Amino acid sequence: MTSTQQGKEIEAHFLELLKGFKNATLITRAFGGGFHGRPMAIGHTDDDGTLWFLTDLTAAKVAELARDPHALVSLADSDKYVVMTGEAQIVRDAEKARALWKEPFRVWFKGPDDPALTLIRFQPDEGEYWNNAGAQGIKQAFRAAKAYIKGEQIRDVDDPGVHGRVLR
Repeated sequence: MTSTQQGKEIEAHFLELLKGFKNATLITRAFGGGFHGRPMAIGHTDDDGTLWFLTDLTAAKVAELARDPHALVSLADSDKYVVMTGEAQIVRDAEKARALWKEPFRVWFKGPDDPALTLIRFQPDEGEYWNNAGAQGIKQAFRAAKAYIKGEQIRDVDDPGVHGRVLR
């Protein structure tokens, strides 16, 4: 991560956006060599951007991650988007599972002490966001309208409130 003021602003905005998501798509390398994505409820988002997911120990994603821990996480919510690449680890920690437990998880598990429950810790190496919500969306719509009127194509926006990339 760069130490510039804009770099700090981008990282702060990235983490703020990330913490607003409740669900993500976790994409792993499938056994056939392609990609395998599935929606996941986010158990917790740490202050450094690490995501925690709860899953079944026998799920295909657990075996896929044991073979290749590289993963991609994609998050989208109306007009906010985050994409991250990094490594995912299978974590067997009953205390952490109890700390992350939320009652809606009961549709997948008997409870926080279910022996099939395991955790996935996703640690991002890099991430990118696009934010067209609220005032940012109005600014982006204005940029698009201006480009259209001038007969130009809209260019990448150098505004940390709208778009940014974080490297770790």
